[in-house]
Amino acid sequence: MGSGCVPEAMYTDWTAVALLLLTAAPLAVVVSTAAFFIWRQKSKR
Repeated sequence: MGSGCVPEAMYTDWTAVALLLLTAAPLAVVVSTAAFFIWRQKSKR
């Protein structure tokens, strides 16, 4: 019984990691691009 639960927990963990990456990756790109443009505008002045 115990051994059967281990792979399931691992799969749920990996799906959670995948979902986190799919949601966090685009967000990180947007934040980094926004920060880059703000920094560029500040450095121009």
